[in-house]
Amino acid sequence: MIYSEFEPNVLRLTSPMMIVGDIHGQFFDLLNIFEMNGFPSEKKFLFLGDYVDRGLFCIEVITLLLVLKVKYKKNINLLRGNHEGKVMTMNFNFRL
Repeated sequence: MIYSEFEPNVLRLTSPMMIVGDIHGQFFDLLNIFEMNGFPSEKKFLFLGDYVDRGLFCIEVITLLLVLKVKYKKNINLLRGNHEGKVMTMNFNFRL
């Protein structure tokens, strides 16, 4: 079944937008990014992936980003990084 709710493979985004690189489970760094640059309720963000592994708060990071994506659909864009694949998450012990 095809859902129209899915985003396309190629995103057409407009500036201004904050581009954020690897978070790697650093929840408090993510909160600092929002505190320093504005919140998704008022600004747009593009996250480049690598949300999990290495840090202590992987579940908190991905949960917050997914909740923000649902709430602020137009202001949060999440790309998949190489750490969101099965092999990488198993290598770094991140399993759901």
